[in-house]
Amino acid sequence: MDLNMLWLVPVAYFIHILEESPRFVPWAKKYLGAPETFGQFVLGNVIFMVYVLISVSLAIFYTSQWTLVLGLAAAAWIFSNFLIHAGYTLYTGEYSPGVVTASAVYAPVSVYICYSFWGSGMLNALDFILAIVIGFAVMYVPTFIQMKKNGKL
Repeated sequence: MDLNMLWLVPVAYFIHILEESPRFVPWAKKYLGAPETFGQFVLGNVIFMVYVLISVSLAIFYTSQWTLVLGLAAAAWIFSNFLIHAGYTLYTGEYSPGVVTASAVYAPVSVYICYSFWGSGMLNALDFILAIVIGFAVMYVPTFIQMKKNGKL
C-alpha cells in the first residue's frame, strides 16, 4: 500500500475550508455556538491542519504501528466531520457550509483510505478501531465542549 494516499487528507481539508470560509461562522454560531468570529474559525482550522499534517507526515515518514494509527485517525477525523455536516443538513433542512465538500470529497477519500488500510493488513482490528476512536474524538470532543459552553447541547 502506498502511504502517500494519506496526503489526500490535508488536500481534502484545504478544499473543504474554502467551501466553509464564506458562510460557516454565522451558521456555526446558530447551531454550535462557536466559532464566534472569523479569526476563531481561522485559528481552529490552523490547529486542525497542523494536527492533520503532523499525523500524516509521521505515518508516511516514520512508519510504525502507532504512526499508522495516527495517519488513519486523520482520515477518520474527516469522515466524522462529514457526519456532522450531513447530520445537521438533514436535521435542519438548511445548508451546512461545508456539506458539499464533506459529501463529495471527505466521504470518498476517507472510505478509500480506510478500505486501503484494512485490505493492506498493516493494522489489526484493534488498531483500526483505535484510529477511528481517535479521529472521532479529535472532531467531537472540542465540538461538544463548545456546544456545552455555549448552551447548544
